[in-house]
Amino acid sequence: TAEDVAWIVNAIHADPEGWALLNSYTNGFKEIKARDATTLEITLDAPIANMLYRLSFLYVLKKSDFTGFADAAALQGFTNDKMIGSGPFKLNAFDKDKGVVILDLNPDYYDPKPKIDQVIFQTFDNNDALVQALKVGDIDATYEVPASAFATVKGFENVKAVNTSARTFDELIINTTADTNDPASTGNPALKDPIVREAMALAIDKQDITDIVWQGLAQPEWSVVSPALAGGFWHNPNIQDVPFDLAKANQLLEDAGYIKGSDGIREKDGVRLDMRLQYDPTSAEYARIADLMTGWFGEIGLKTNPEAVDPDRLTELTTGVGDYDLVIWGWGADPDPDFILSIFLTDQYVVGGWSDSGYHNPEYDQLYFDQQTAFKEADRQKIIYKMQELLFRDKPYIVLYNYDRLQAYRTDRFTNFLDNSPAMSIASSFSLRQVEPIK
Repeated sequence: TAEDVAWIVNAIHADPEGWALLNSYTNGFKEIKARDATTLEITLDAPIANMLYRLSFLYVLKKSDFTGFADAAALQGFTNDKMIGSGPFKLNAFDKDKGVVILDLNPDYYDPKPKIDQVIFQTFDNNDALVQALKVGDIDATYEVPASAFATVKGFENVKAVNTSARTFDELIINTTADTNDPASTGNPALKDPIVREAMALAIDKQDITDIVWQGLAQPEWSVVSPALAGGFWHNPNIQDVPFDLAKANQLLEDAGYIKGSDGIREKDGVRLDMRLQYDPTSAEYARIADLMTGWFGEIGLKTNPEAVDPDRLTELTTGVGDYDLVIWGWGADPDPDFILSIFLTDQYVVGGWSDSGYHNPEYDQLYFDQQTAFKEADRQKIIYKMQELLFRDKPYIVLYNYDRLQAYRTDRFTNFLDNSPAMSIASSFSLRQVEPIK
């Protein structure tokens, strides 16, 4: 009912820290109430430009399912396996240990029903097994083909491999946690120096990464607002990316007083440019990128020590804590730039929040709230351009590239996959609603 919706939206709005992952979607909400069983009324502090988009990410929970727990431990044990929804499929089974989710057709779906009865999602421990399963027909489709295997998959019989532009990017996260943070950051103090961050940007050959690691299936990029988002409307066209220039990087550090020691590592005021370089091992490309970066950084007197770290552990080390130096990771953006810009807000740098860089800039924070209430698209665009300028200047991230969505499916069993959308994968509900068996 509308009361359930009002309950969960009020809970998110009232507890920014407890609901850090969703709270930004309620910025500017003044009052949320149910007028009757089917009508929700939201009063705003000011008009919100992207209201419908924001509402689409405020998921509904049934109040009665979540109000009877004695403590947080009891809530943690709640399986929530009878989910609320009105989509084309419903949950049949979920096996966490085997990495399998089974969805059945929802007989009560309000739109034309899908033409398939069941969807099985299965995870694989390694990319080779995934590719082989597609080749021999153990699976019908995959929405994540490894870049290193894409050319091979294109040659499989009865398989169509597709690559489309997407809103996804990978970046080098730089620990810019404020000195006032509690707990105190363990990041190398030199990372707070904008000259060091600029030198690092100069020492990364993004074209080499996209050519060697991604085999041309990614494009060098500098902004978290992808050119593929809304056809490039929000992407600032006036910024020229930092070129690859090791000589200039070395000169910047030399002029700033970072002097090479006998081991080739630069040092200033007792602080050595010796950094941890961590990455998520579940992404096949990151280990190779870390090796390339280590070589380039070594040429400018900055030592990095690559280390694969479990993604859950990486989250613990980064968000709100700052127990790291450099991390290679990535994001997929929403259809609206609001979310991807929110990950740099000061109030998102809490345990459970979105910020993993520790970026703290009051000017940026205010611009974020300004763009939410800018009703004219041209005015909002100017604000978002400025936000990108600040991120490019301050470099809490060095964005590396946008990568294509690489997908593949067998053509001898099912047809009509949605395989040309920059926003939707072939496994999205929009695609699965129209897929049908080969007759």
